[in-house]
Amino acid sequence: MDETQYCLCCGEDVRFNRIKRNQRIEQTCIYCGFLLSYQDEPLEIVNKPAVQTVPDISRYALIAEDSKFTRNVIKDLLIKNNMADVVMDFENGLELTSAFAKLLHEKKPMEISIIVDISMPVMDGFSAARTIRGIEAQSGVPPIPIIFFSAIKADDNLRNKMRILAPAYYMNKSSDSDPDKLAERVEQLLSYLTQVRTRQGPV
Repeated sequence: MDETQYCLCCGEDVRFNRIKRNQRIEQTCIYCGFLLSYQDEPLEIVNKPAVQTVPDISRYALIAEDSKFTRNVIKDLLIKNNMADVVMDFENGLELTSAFAKLLHEKKPMEISIIVDISMPVMDGFSAARTIRGIEAQSGVPPIPIIFFSAIKADDNLRNKMRILAPAYYMNKSSDSDPDKLAERVEQLLSYLTQVRTRQGPV
């Protein structure tokens, strides 16, 4: 019988892949790529190179979400958990992509996290993600992970779009309007964001 683990993204027990990355073995959902669990590999003792000065890297979090309340919950928890030096929030994808292009134009070391809703006015989340991929290609920078935080069901259509926009991830924020439950989902989102960041280098 195939091994399975519960996937927070898909909301069910799923089969998973095992991959080796960043000195650890990761188990990821075969459907959406969600990181289910991981274990560290034994550390190897190596001769350390001479210490080099590393430039300061600013941590930016960009949020696109048409609900002001949800934006504020995410923003407050990002700041509370010291997960970003600068948090920028927007009502739609067009504002997000414009700010993203300006950040890349600054050409300074930075770590960017992008959290985007799917259903938004003016420019939806998928359109914004496609625009971001175009901006990255023009700027010559590697694609930055995008986390879709939405109440839309994670069906095959959504998974196919995420594969096209990779690296892209999905977390269901639920349609429940209870503020405490939303805060709980955002906490899970931030935990997921921490896992995603381990795979991302500075821009």
